[in-house]
Amino acid sequence: MCFSDNWEEILKNYLSNTHPDYIGISLRNIDEAMMISQSFYIDFINLVIQLCRQLSSAPIFIGGAGFAIAPREILNYTGADFGLIGNGINSIADFIKAIEQNTYTKFPGCAYRNSNRDIILNPPKKNFTHRYASFQPHRNFANLNKYFTEGGQIGIETKRGCTQQCIYCVESSSNNNAIELRNPYAVVFEIEQLLERGINVFHWCDSEFNLPIEHALQICNEIIKRQINKKIKWYTYCFPVPFTEELALMMEQAGCVGINFGVDSLHNDILQSLHKPYKCEDIQRLVKILRKTRISIMFDLLLGSPAESIDTALFTIENALKLKPDALGISFGVRLYPYTTLGENILSLYQKGHNLTNFIHGKPIEENKNLLFPTYYLSDKLDKDFFDYLKNLVKNQSSVFLSLPATEEGSYSYCNHDYLINAIKNGARGAYWDILRKRTPY
Repeated sequence: MCFSDNWEEILKNYLSNTHPDYIGISLRNIDEAMMISQSFYIDFINLVIQLCRQLSSAPIFIGGAGFAIAPREILNYTGADFGLIGNGINSIADFIKAIEQNTYTKFPGCAYRNSNRDIILNPPKKNFTHRYASFQPHRNFANLNKYFTEGGQIGIETKRGCTQQCIYCVESSSNNNAIELRNPYAVVFEIEQLLERGINVFHWCDSEFNLPIEHALQICNEIIKRQINKKIKWYTYCFPVPFTEELALMMEQAGCVGINFGVDSLHNDILQSLHKPYKCEDIQRLVKILRKTRISIMFDLLLGSPAESIDTALFTIENALKLKPDALGISFGVRLYPYTTLGENILSLYQKGHNLTNFIHGKPIEENKNLLFPTYYLSDKLDKDFFDYLKNLVKNQSSVFLSLPATEEGSYSYCNHDYLINAIKNGARGAYWDILRKRTPY
């Protein structure tokens, strides 16, 4: 469907010819998380569900990381029959049995409607059958060669989950945000299956590859042990701490060529307000370690949180530029997601009668009290002049990006980005920030 100019026709033909017993929709994100774009993906999911309803009587359920952000709200908005939170690899087979046996009202992580049409969300089970750890997919269920040719990289997971408590993050809002680790042998088995098909550039999809650091070292060791480290290139996300010289050298030996760090800020007061367990000095130490390798560095900054001022924002940008990462991404404004610490704090201020007009961008809170739709917080200290300064910065430095629409110079949006599309068509491979940083600025 992704490669068709008429996805509706593809779906109609498939449902008409296949007559499925169930229809599952995996939702990766609910929006692009960029204040300027105001994108919202759930409306498209509604179109898909409506078409499925027209052509099939099969029960429709939604899952995926995006669904887990707001399961009750998304199930209500889309009208799907069921939802499932948690790792589907561990639970999907048992969940379908529960639907067939009409015992889904007791199934952990199931979202459903009771007899009064109220949406109920069962708490997830913490001690689940851990199929994910040893799962060894051949990845032959989709035309991944086409995804690789047109997408420039293929995703691999070594783990799921994150234990950090960043105030804006949907993973920190989970009641069960433990990390699920995959067996290193299973990870490398998956890579080997893709190598046999000519796919050799990967991006680890982990929230933070180095959490825990022992598992990251095990993955690298297994790649080296199986002697595929010289055959592959890979990128990943990492947390600034803990990060050791041993890990950096091991990652490089295992084929890592680029790391994206969600640094957010270099001002210690802002880092503390965001519940980040590191300081500016840790970022400086991190750069010194990585400069002993050939691994490219990407820093992601997040400007505009409640404690932000012009001084703190400029401090962050100026010090980030001094560290000379290979790429620097700047997000302007913070998406308020439901059930996060920041989202709940802002909703509490609204309910107490605080005037938030100067801080809220996107859908007003009075029209979006569950924060399902795109609503962003931006400190009123960051004015238009500061935003213009950022726009000029990205125009003059090819390695700096800003959360602008894909049509604008210096855009950090990967959706329908002409430069990215053409670069990949001409043979570029790798993380999108690594491809974008090689563009020519005005």
